[in-house]
Amino acid sequence: MPAYEVILHERAWATLAATRGANRRRLLVLLDGVKAAPFGKGDFQQLDATGRSNEVLLLGEWLVTFWSDHAVCEIHVVNLEQVED
Repeated sequence: MPAYEVILHERAWATLAATRGANRRRLLVLLDGVKAAPFGKGDFQQLDATGRSNEVLLLGEWLVTFWSDHAVCEIHVVNLEQVED
């Protein structure tokens, strides 16, 4: 299987840029996990404004929203959101 590239959309990039220390390292590990399983399904799906189905994963304390473009081996991360208990 070819290697996939993770593309961070503006909202996701802003969250990553604002995250520091151990939280940032954990988030980068989570993104590597998403990259390693490009055909993986989320905990639920959510339609975006264009009608595209996005996968939403709850990974630890993070919600990761993404869609995969298998034709060009890209995973588009559109949102990263830290959730609290």
